[in-house]
Amino acid sequence: MTGELFNLAALNRTLDQELCALVRGASLECLVCGEFVLHAGGTLACPECRSILAEGREVPEIELPSAVQAG
Repeated sequence: MTGELFNLAALNRTLDQELCALVRGASLECLVCGEFVLHAGGTLACPECRSILAEGREVPEIELPSAVQAG
């Protein structure tokens, strides 16, 4: 049981570090899919998986470019 708690704490610490790097602009990689994120008015959004990282409770409406490409 102790090993599981240690692994969970390490995962939490790593996720926290990754979120801080993303918010600071040190990382531009989406934590969900690994694609580049877009910075839009204090909000980070991924056009690929459509995940949004926003401060506060309300998520702003962001027009993300379509990931579909004509062949």
